[in-house]
Amino acid sequence: MIAKVLLGTMQNARKLVSIAERIPYDVELCSGRFVVNAKSMLGVLSMPEFKTGELHVHTDEENECERILEKLLELDLLADTNDAVCRSIYDITVFGEILIDFTWQGVNDAGQTLFAQNPGGAPANVAVGAARLGAHTAFLGKAGADMHGEFLRATLQKEKVDTKGMILDPRYFTTLAFVNISSKGERTFSFARKPGADTRMQKEEMDIDILDHTCIFHVGSLSLTENPSRDTTFYAVKRAQSKGSIISYDPNYRASLWENETVAKQHMRSLIPYADLMKISDEETELLTGKKAPEAAAAALFQQGVKVVSVTLGSEGAYIYCKDGGRKVPGYPSKAVDTNGAGDSFWGSFLCKIAASGKRPEEFTLDELAEYARFANAAASLCVEKKGAIPAMPDLVQVEERV
Repeated sequence: MIAKVLLGTMQNARKLVSIAERIPYDVELCSGRFVVNAKSMLGVLSMPEFKTGELHVHTDEENECERILEKLLELDLLADTNDAVCRSIYDITVFGEILIDFTWQGVNDAGQTLFAQNPGGAPANVAVGAARLGAHTAFLGKAGADMHGEFLRATLQKEKVDTKGMILDPRYFTTLAFVNISSKGERTFSFARKPGADTRMQKEEMDIDILDHTCIFHVGSLSLTENPSRDTTFYAVKRAQSKGSIISYDPNYRASLWENETVAKQHMRSLIPYADLMKISDEETELLTGKKAPEAAAAALFQQGVKVVSVTLGSEGAYIYCKDGGRKVPGYPSKAVDTNGAGDSFWGSFLCKIAASGKRPEEFTLDELAEYARFANAAASLCVEKKGAIPAMPDLVQVEERV
């Protein structure tokens, strides 16, 4: 549980510590990136911001949480009794690229090509897609301290994605992706990323307050293209895993961002042993597993330790694989305008269902996962009917209507 608490005085600090000392779980006091042991008076007094903070208690046990809240209320330590407790953990936290998709819009009367500015980046898309369905999500990563970075942060905030862990760095420019859309809605990419701010994230810059309190931690493969973001990805995955988070991985292949296919295979496959949940497209099966058929690729990933595998099949839906075997889940008919973000919409929706279930990946039945995939297929079918990635993500009412 997380409770917003008042400090401000030595007396309040003593009250808080006295409560924390009686709690039979780890208890931390957090303010931004500063985290201290709430059972230590010296720790509490060392907080740079001493007016308010967040008390993080490492339990979701209902009776214990109620007892702690009652005690905080009794001693006038709750900062806001109408919104005293945040979710105990984030449902989904994502790490990786956030960028601008400049999407082709045709030509003007002078024959000049027109592009529309759209917020994007696969991890950011997943965070927004899940947030629109009601999940509590957070973004960790870096953009430039420029007009594009400011726009991206404002977009996430508007979508109710937590941006405390998003850094705008004045030393690097926000990554730009120019996206051409064919008459069938298919995409080709050209990146301006030499280097992009998203590749410059240091592990010391990660907001561990967020990283340590998430149900699902999701990463892609574009953060593996170069250091320091590659090392930071592995640091974050290992830390989140050690805190009990479910690790989600979507190896989003973009050939132009890798030196060659051999290097891409090496690094993209390196994260598989850490993944509990994994999504690949039918175009990535051979690259990631050496198996072209979705069924064979999914089985190969499962044998490597991935507990739930989803292979997206475009308009055909998805193939789901777990301990009970595999099943194809048909998609929904739609008229594709722009497929950009469709896979991220699918995965954000799927992860939203996983997080809401309260189950560990190995506990799901194939029937349950097929229902989640059906829901996610509906979301993806809606996403492709609009232009852009984040702007096209559907809300819960829209998805439920289509289902």
